[in-house]
Amino acid sequence: MILSPSGPRTEGPDEDGFYTTYFEGPSFNGTFGEIRSRVEGSVARVRIATGPGRANPLGALHGGFLLGFLDQAVFVGPATLGRLVMPNWAVTLNFATQFMAPGRADLPLDCVIEVVSETGKLLFLRGQMEQERQALLTFQATLRKIRLGG
Repeated sequence: MILSPSGPRTEGPDEDGFYTTYFEGPSFNGTFGEIRSRVEGSVARVRIATGPGRANPLGALHGGFLLGFLDQAVFVGPATLGRLVMPNWAVTLNFATQFMAPGRADLPLDCVIEVVSETGKLLFLRGQMEQERQALLTFQATLRKIRLGG
């Protein structure tokens, strides 16, 4: 399934101020299911549930899962902040990541995202993934904004 220009389905906010975005269907994005996000000052907090299916053989969160979630979060975060509005979207141009600590598969995973700069076509982001406020991964990312359907 290819997402329509309206994108994934979103509901909220809940009692904690989180909006829920549902990635559905057989595409790669569908493997992430429910992702929650909220604005916290000048940053967005993007949250996903973890579990044994997202762990490596040592029981920590798999690095591939962390990077895959990061590639979802860098879109959900700016959309939550009102910086990406449908039908405008973006593609990932660049990631720089640093793994700092193992993640636990029994706690939710948060990605805190800041928009550092924006031009007509580019978004420059930075942030970190964390559990219980402990940094697991830091990143910088660049997105290229595109306009779908015209």
